[in-house]
Formats: sequence, C-alpha cells, structure tokens
Amino acid sequence: MATEAPSALVRNLALIKAMAIIMAVLIVAALVVIVVTIYSRLTAANSVKAIQQTELAIPANSRITGASLGEKGKMLVIIEDQTSQQLWQLDAAGKIQRKTRIFPAQ
Repeated sequence: MATEAPSALVRNLALIKAMAIIMAVLIVAALVVIVVTIYSRLTAANSVKAIQQTELAIPANSRITGASLGEKGKMLVIIEDQTSQQLWQLDAAGKIQRKTRIFPAQ
C-alpha cells in the first residue's frame, strides 16, 4: 500500500478555519461599532433640537444694546446704563462666565 502525502490544503485546513473564524469575529465587531456610532449620532441630533429656556436678570435701569453668538453656542451681551457699559460672556447653557465693566476715566 502506497500512502500519498496530504495536499497543502489538507495540511493547512486548521489554519484556514482559524483565520475564517477570526475574520467573522472582526466583521461582527465592525458591524457593532457602526450600529453604535449611528445610534449615538441619532440620539445626539435629537437632544440638540430640544428648546432651551434661560432667564437672564440684568441690572435695573439698564438695557441690552447688542448681542452676538460665538462658537459652541457661547454668547456676548452688551448692557448699557447711564454711566457705563458691561460685556457679559455667557456659555451655551446661558450661565454668566465673565462680566467686564467699561466706564470713562475720571
């Protein structure tokens, strides 16, 4: 009886099976990452659309003469009274971050 040597395919069959399993796991992991990314972006888009309401109390006998929006929802408000002006810097939530008073030198 003559026995033939197994072919290269038969000798490396275990390696091929292992590589197929590893590739399947990587494909499933990539699909999970894609689904989680899409879900997180959709929920973030919905939360941004919510209306925010904030009250800002300015000093008596003052009026707002200007306002401008900055990056990431920050805001700059110019408040003027009889003797001076104030610059108020607000964050995206409407909280005062900094107040600067401008008045003439005497």
